[in-house]
Formats: sequence, structure tokens, C-alpha cells
Amino acid sequence: MTGYIVVISCLGYAAFFLYVQLGQIERIVGTMNTETLEPKQLELLKDRVTRSAVQLKNEMLGMAVFGTVICVIGGLYTISMVIRPLKKLVQFAEENGKTELPEIKSNTELKQLATAIEILTNKLNQEKTKK
Repeated sequence: MTGYIVVISCLGYAAFFLYVQLGQIERIVGTMNTETLEPKQLELLKDRVTRSAVQLKNEMLGMAVFGTVICVIGGLYTISMVIRPLKKLVQFAEENGKTELPEIKSNTELKQLATAIEILTNKLNQEKTKK
């Protein structure tokens, strides 16, 4: 979950950065007076706009790579913290408590679910032994 929050924050930063860069391009283009421009001035403006566009591309590429890395890390974190324990819980429930219940260290909903499944399987096993 933390990885996704970081990615969303980075995307917000990227949007702000793009807004600022596009504002600079807008300012450059807005100050041009096409009637009085000399070739040197036109080249200077062209150079500034090109530099801003290249900087925008590089920043967007960097943010995309960074966001992808954070998403992959967040996905791996989700798999290790949620998916694996859930698979072990399913296996525990399918085998009626014959396998070892996975130890869940954090006090989350997964631990509550594991405790509830363990209690349920213990009750079912006690009822089976009574019959």
C-alpha cells in the first residue's frame, strides 16, 4: 500500500512539474512578437522552447521509470504480505486444519481471519471427535 501512495505522490509531483514547464513554454511563446523578431531572436526562442521540451521529456521518462519501479516493489510487497498468507490460509482450511497454520506477525485483518479459521477448524475437529 505504501508503494502505491508513493507512486500517487510522484504522479502529483509530475503533474505539478509539467504544469510549471508548460507555463514556461507558454510565457516564452506569449512574449514573442512575430512582427519584430530578428532571425537571432527567433533562434534563441526556438532553442529555449526545444530545451524546455527536452527537459519535459526527460522528466516524464524519469517519473515513468521511477513509478514503474515503485509499482513493482509495491506489487512484490503485496504478494509477500497478503497473497502468500491467504494461500496458506486457504490450504489450511481446505485440509481441515491438518497443515500448520501460517504465522502472521502483524495484527491485521489477515491475522484476525487466521484466528477465526483456526477457531472454526478446532470446533469442527472437536465435533468430529465427539461423533
